[in-house]
Amino acid sequence: METAVDKLENMFSKSEADLDVIEKRLTVELINHTEENGYSREESPIVMLERLRDIKDKYNVLRSQMTEVEAAQKVSILSIRDNLNSIMELVQHFQRTTSVEVHSVADSVQQIEELVHSVGDA
Repeated sequence: METAVDKLENMFSKSEADLDVIEKRLTVELINHTEENGYSREESPIVMLERLRDIKDKYNVLRSQMTEVEAAQKVSILSIRDNLNSIMELVQHFQRTTSVEVHSVADSVQQIEELVHSVGDA
């Protein structure tokens, strides 16, 4: 069994080395073809592929940062909602236990709560 595994490993290693050689040959041929046809270095398919890889890497970084921002935003919205709910409960408790009516504060908190809910649902 180990002999078969060793043979497979050797075959994969040889295949990987062959692919590396092919890649290097293709790179040299593309560079030569670009120079022979009078294209600038920027027009080289190799350079374009490198730029594409760079763009993909930057895109992946931005996407991961956006995911982090989105998660932080959700946490913030939940925290704001919880705080607003607590404020509303305090205002309602204050109104029940005293004869003072706090409509302006309650209305403002209600408007803020509606705004936060609309942002959180978007």
